[in-house]
Amino acid sequence: MNYSNLAKNLLHLVGDKENVDALTHCATRLRFTLNDNSRAKKADIQNLEGILSVVESGGQFQVIIGNHVSHVHSALQELLSGDIKDTDATAKTTTNTEKQKVGVVSKVFEVISGSLSPLIGALAGAGMLKALIAVLVMFNVLEKTESTYLILSAAANAVFYFLPILLGVSVAIKLGANGYVGGVIGASLLEPNFTGLIDSGSADFFGIPVIAINYSSSVFPIFIAIALLALVEKYLKKVCPNSIQLFMVPMVSILVVVPLTMILFGPFGVYLGNWIADGLNWLIAHSSILTGAVVGGSMMFLVLFGLHWGIVPIIIANLALGGSSIAAMWAASTFAQIGVAAAFWLRSKDQNIKAIAGPAAMSGFLAGVTEPVIYGLIMRFRKTIPVVVVSGAVGGAFISTMNVKMVAFAFHSIPSIPLFEPVVPYVIGISISFGLSFIGTLLLNPEKQNGTSDVAAKA
Repeated sequence: MNYSNLAKNLLHLVGDKENVDALTHCATRLRFTLNDNSRAKKADIQNLEGILSVVESGGQFQVIIGNHVSHVHSALQELLSGDIKDTDATAKTTTNTEKQKVGVVSKVFEVISGSLSPLIGALAGAGMLKALIAVLVMFNVLEKTESTYLILSAAANAVFYFLPILLGVSVAIKLGANGYVGGVIGASLLEPNFTGLIDSGSADFFGIPVIAINYSSSVFPIFIAIALLALVEKYLKKVCPNSIQLFMVPMVSILVVVPLTMILFGPFGVYLGNWIADGLNWLIAHSSILTGAVVGGSMMFLVLFGLHWGIVPIIIANLALGGSSIAAMWAASTFAQIGVAAAFWLRSKDQNIKAIAGPAAMSGFLAGVTEPVIYGLIMRFRKTIPVVVVSGAVGGAFISTMNVKMVAFAFHSIPSIPLFEPVVPYVIGISISFGLSFIGTLLLNPEKQNGTSDVAAKA
């Protein structure tokens, strides 16, 4: 595929350079923030070779491409030549609200997805390293007491332990604040002078009680802290003379935000994560079957609109508490979608459909990325939607009933299986979802019902 030509055509169809306010990408989609969404020619973009679909969600114009999204993103960046800001590096703070209104909920999801997207590779890579370490221990290649294990564990655990620092940088950039100041605020929560207060029993800041908490691997506190940083920094830049802004704005920002975070926002963020975890545990305790069925049956729709990133902070927060049940239930939906792709690959006589289904299935099996399945097959053969929903619900209900949890972050794939406990019920659960979806798609034969003419032959 010629990524340069695709980027040129895509840029023209979204309204050219002047209509692009910000650009980033996640695992499979380009996320444009456009000055005027109405200028983008959605239908023409969907007909481009190499484009799976287009979604407008969370204030963003999302172009779903697939696993080669990074190549198209790089080609676009060359064309844009720094005329816009890439939110992987220095994201623009606001959209043109006079041209398009973005709701509060949509804005929150946009901030979450834009902040996590730059980190998702590191999180997934470290998670897969943890899976590899678990396999090596399982087969007695490594012992937990030897230095090799400890060194590899340090490499795998670092991104999670220091997540407040990395998120501090990422969230600050997304909100238009100083990323390095955001990192300093995250680091302050892990600095030994503060962590040393955790076991002291009591602490105060000029007489104001401080609840010293372990913030390693936490998510919600840093989101709240950096939101405050963005407001404080914006105000200080208005009132501080230019001659002293270089040191005064960061100094006062840190002076204000760090104590407030430790006194108020940090504990609230931790408690918020705990409340969410307790709420999920309550639902599971009262009806594990219903909870698993709802999560397993509905996750595809969140992925469809790019809203699944809003669940990731909850998962990461739960991992810090010992494991995430919702991540395990989510896996049922992932493998149900893979089952659809595998069935199309096996049964279809249309080589264009096979060319989509084969790589899409492998992408799901090996990387846990299912957008190519959703946009390449499920959204084109919509009779498969009930198959995915039912298959995901049944598998999710089983996984929830067996109290399966993800213990380290990773995408739902075959290589990440060791990161789920207990592993045997997890394997059974995802196999149920995959098998039901695979058999259901074969029996339904949606390609024959719809006719292959309904499917645009796009590689």
